[in-house]
Amino acid sequence: MRYKTAMPSAPPGPSPQRPSPRRLYQAGALLISSIAIVAVAIAVLGGGGASELAPGKPVPGAARTLALLAGIPQHGIELGDPAAPVTLVEFGDLQCPECAQFAESALPTLVARYVRPGRIDMVFRDLDSIGNDSLRAARMAGAVSEQNHLWEFIDLMYENQAAENSGYVTERYLQALAGAIPGIDVSQALHERASSAVAAQIAQAGRLAAQWHVQGTPTFLLMRAGRPTQVLAPASPSSASSFTGPLDSALAGGPER
Repeated sequence: MRYKTAMPSAPPGPSPQRPSPRRLYQAGALLISSIAIVAVAIAVLGGGGASELAPGKPVPGAARTLALLAGIPQHGIELGDPAAPVTLVEFGDLQCPECAQFAESALPTLVARYVRPGRIDMVFRDLDSIGNDSLRAARMAGAVSEQNHLWEFIDLMYENQAAENSGYVTERYLQALAGAIPGIDVSQALHERASSAVAAQIAQAGRLAAQWHVQGTPTFLLMRAGRPTQVLAPASPSSASSFTGPLDSALAGGPER
């Protein structure tokens, strides 16, 4: 067994001085500043912007969203011409950060190059796999789809995401997003969230996700009449170039690349 050698005691010295009031004040100010910095960081990471949304106030990203989708027909969960030869299905969760990256970075190019000219149409299948905020958002999205404005709503939701399951999907938040989209009857949408049609839409999305073994969001299906449906796993969902090859090939009717 090893023994510790006793350390010599320190020689007696002058008694410690009491800190001056000025020093105590500086320490207190430093502590308050540190707490304030932490609080700001929490607010930013927790989606402080989402908590500031309110009906009647400007919604960040609304002008961009409305310009992106202006004039493109919507039919429930579909965006674009239903007669388009190719359909791209997205399984998404409105709390999913990767889905938001797709909406921000890749979707505008796909809309301009394929959807607006009528070459493809897109279908959104809303999953609520992340948590309660996902389900609340999905119900509102389903109700808005009954008024043919789903795609504006989901784009604004992605634009104004906050920390997952932080409770940010409130009544005020949902009303603010829906109210920023011209043509939506917000009161009607709020009422229809509990409808059987909305429940059926969410349930169908879940069944299809199970059928196609969807393991995460976003996941995509590429469909063309007369050809097998393909699960599309782009190398980078935030890059439009990950989609253009498979879409161009499907439009040409050739083998997948």
